[in-house]
Amino acid sequence: MAEEPVGGAEGTEDEEFGSCCAELKEAMSGKEFDPLIAVGEDGILYMSVGLIDIEGEEPGMVDHPVFFCPFCGTELQARDELRQDGDGNT
Repeated sequence: MAEEPVGGAEGTEDEEFGSCCAELKEAMSGKEFDPLIAVGEDGILYMSVGLIDIEGEEPGMVDHPVFFCPFCGTELQARDELRQDGDGNT
């Protein structure tokens, strides 16, 4: 029997995304720093991939959805599910 992906585009919580491996859970914990991998307000798991200069403000983070765990390779959320809920720009 194949394992179901952990998390999803609807109703996800931080614990669900961090359950595939200890490394992802630790990376999301943010105990020693602001995490670069986090669940957004929309329930989608994002990884910060860069900074952008915003005139007159502090630099902002550029985030991209994470589809597979960068540590163990487990599928975390499906691209098609995110496109259905969003504007299709993922």
